[in-house]
Amino acid sequence: MSGRILVIEDDKDIQELIKLSLSTQNIGNIYMADNIDDAKNLLLKNDFQVVLLDLNLKSENGYQLLKYMNLAITKVLIVTAKDTESDVYKGFEQGAIDYIKKPFDPIELAYRVKAHIDPVPVLKFGTLSINRFTAEVYKNGNPVRLTAREYDLLLCFASHNNQILTKDQLYTAVWGYDVFVDDNTLMVHIRMLRKKIEADPNNPSFIRTIRGKGYIFRGGENE
Repeated sequence: MSGRILVIEDDKDIQELIKLSLSTQNIGNIYMADNIDDAKNLLLKNDFQVVLLDLNLKSENGYQLLKYMNLAITKVLIVTAKDTESDVYKGFEQGAIDYIKKPFDPIELAYRVKAHIDPVPVLKFGTLSINRFTAEVYKNGNPVRLTAREYDLLLCFASHNNQILTKDQLYTAVWGYDVFVDDNTLMVHIRMLRKKIEADPNNPSFIRTIRGKGYIFRGGENE
C-alpha cells in the first residue's frame, strides 16, 4: 500500500515504534520529524495522506502545524499523552479525524493509519505501471496483456513492494484458501509474468527469487 505518511514525534523510541509498526504492515512511505521546523519544511515540500501528530514537541504546541496542512487531502491523527476531554475536543475542532492516546497498541495504530490511506490509482515502478482501477498494465508505455491470474499475482507483488512473500502467502492472496496450488503452478505463473514485464526474464529486476524464503518485488519507491 502506497501513500506518504509523516510522523511528527520528538521521542525517538516512539518514533521507531511507529515506524516499525507501519513498516511491518507495509503501509506507505514514512517520513519523520521531531521538531516544528523540520515538520514545517516537510509539509511545505510534500503532500501527505496521513500525519501522525504529537502535540508536545520540545515544549512547542504541535497544533500550530495544522495551518501548513491541506486538510482536504491530509488526514491528521493526534498521537499524544494528553487525554483530557478538552484536548480531544480541540483536536477534532481543528481538523483531526482520530485521536490515539499513549501508550498505544502498535498493531492497532497501524490498522488505524491503514484505514485512512486511499489506494493510489496507478502504481509506477520505472518502466512498469499498473492501474488498479482499470487493471491495465504498461511496460515502456506499451500495454502488457496478462491473464487474470497473472494480473492478480503482479498486483500482489507490487502491493508488497520490497517485502518477501512466501509461497503460502502468494497461494492465499492469489488463489485463495480453498484452492490447492502446487509449487509448479506458481513457478509457471511467475515465469510467464517475468517474460511479460522483465527486460531480461532470465535475470529479473522486478520479481526476484529469495532462495529458501520465497519471492520479493523490487520496484524501488512507487513514483
